[in-house]
Amino acid sequence: MPILQEIPTAQFMSRRLVRVPPDAPVQSAVHTMRTHGVSCLLVVEAGQLKGIVTERDVVNCFDAQLAEAGAVPASALGCVADIMAAEPVTVCEDDSLVAALNTCMERSIRHLPVLSASGSLVGVITQTDLVRAYAHILERQLALETDNERLKALSLIDPLMGIGNRRAMERDLGHTQAAARRSKSAFGVALLDIDWFKRYNDHYGHPKGDKALKAVARAIEGTLRKGDRLYRFGGEELMLLLPDTDPEGALQAAERARAAVQARALPHAESPLGVLTLSGGAASGTGDGRALIEAADQALYAAKEAGRNRVTLGSV
Repeated sequence: MPILQEIPTAQFMSRRLVRVPPDAPVQSAVHTMRTHGVSCLLVVEAGQLKGIVTERDVVNCFDAQLAEAGAVPASALGCVADIMAAEPVTVCEDDSLVAALNTCMERSIRHLPVLSASGSLVGVITQTDLVRAYAHILERQLALETDNERLKALSLIDPLMGIGNRRAMERDLGHTQAAARRSKSAFGVALLDIDWFKRYNDHYGHPKGDKALKAVARAIEGTLRKGDRLYRFGGEELMLLLPDTDPEGALQAAERARAAVQARALPHAESPLGVLTLSGGAASGTGDGRALIEAADQALYAAKEAGRNRVTLGSV
């Protein structure tokens, strides 16, 4: 999104210009304002900007006449040249919007004629235009913040499996570990690996392998308690992060995940079991999260060595 300094005045200026000559009667100018519904008139003579008449100028004119005579006959109002602001302050259409805003604030003016590079009158910036521009910028800023939040959230999700990625796991592991230390409670992790998944890919092809990974993720998600988190740890390996969980609870969580995947009964012709299964290792403790992951990894290895499609509890 362009910042305020980069937005040209021309983007928000009013191009609806109502011109009057300097010798136009004030009464006629007032009628023109009402007819066109504008708050200022550009006074032009021989194609050149000579001045500007605003509602404030008209009101001041009427106030002066009333103060002197107590009545305001049309003939007494004079012509536009008598009440206009001569040689008005202008900005170039290529100037930034912030330059126009600063000019209005410094000079205490509400209407700012806009000239082209050649000096021709091309528009006018009014207070309403500045408010509209500011509202537009705020809207764009909010949209940008929303987009950034969405991108940030997407950066923490594995695009294939739709679960947390390794980056999300690293972040959440730190938070969970810190919370466990404050409350002096245990938390658990479980590493889960799809049995003989390379054989599955080789036999069925990677597109079906991707579908199988998604199906495994959905099956495990259905077993999670509130607060539990599932991540893609790498390849076909997943990790459960289990706050407020003792060793037995971590082992049960891993077993629920294993049973849920087996219950899906996804055919796996290259597995001795005939269906897609998981092996898992779990660990729990109050200390370092890395130590728990290492213990869970060793337990996972033991589960594989024992025949797969089982979970094992590791020790820290």
